[in-house]
Amino acid sequence: MQTSQKAMERQSHIRDLLCSKGTLTLQELVVLLNCSEATIRNDLSKLEKEGVLQRVFGGAVANESTGRNSVISKRMNREVEEKKQIADYVVKNLIQPNMILTLDSGTTNMMLAKKIVDAKIPCTIVTNSFSAATIISKSPHIQLYLAGGFLDVQHESFHDDVSELIVKAYRSNLCFITPNGLDQNGTVTSSSIPENSIKQLMIRQADKTVVLADHTKLCNTELRVICYADSVDQVITDYQASAEQISMLTQAGFRIVQA
Repeated sequence: MQTSQKAMERQSHIRDLLCSKGTLTLQELVVLLNCSEATIRNDLSKLEKEGVLQRVFGGAVANESTGRNSVISKRMNREVEEKKQIADYVVKNLIQPNMILTLDSGTTNMMLAKKIVDAKIPCTIVTNSFSAATIISKSPHIQLYLAGGFLDVQHESFHDDVSELIVKAYRSNLCFITPNGLDQNGTVTSSSIPENSIKQLMIRQADKTVVLADHTKLCNTELRVICYADSVDQVITDYQASAEQISMLTQAGFRIVQA
């Protein structure tokens, strides 16, 4: 059962990478997913049968139906209940009226933006997420500062030198970061290279940093380091996180809270 779950998570990650890049080499996947070539070949074979990709010599290419512009919409439809649970916990337990908040462009922060709007909490929000900003702009209770610049249409986020200058101009009480992985070495990681530096800047500008990560992100390692456990005040995860995952990450220095 555990092996099947890991395979599904790997294959889901391959889909996301194909949505973003269009093509992937076998060696890229071996490094990114920390798996053997045989394991990756099995994953590619399964995804090819599902019509997600076409295998080519040395790698794979996305089929037209894979949809390179649908990264956010696909991720938003995964672990929906878990994201709601995490966002509900944050709104009820961490956010106080008139706080200044920073939200990165992850889908859990999109859910958090919706919950903040629904709760009618007066606050100020700085974000580089086009999707979150669209949600927040509907609230008369929130002052919104959008870290604009270059719009990455695939991820519906802004990330360039202009975006970073805007983030650098503001301090915040709480920064909410949504990584792709937290591992037993005390590392918080991301698979999105272009967005990595703006996440790091958001952390530096905040009094406290809270990581929002559903159970599929726990004990998982991605390519780029965002920060380490000593920069994170707490990690909010969902009810499906296992005792083993929580124990390993706690030993690595993370303070884990299950919503």
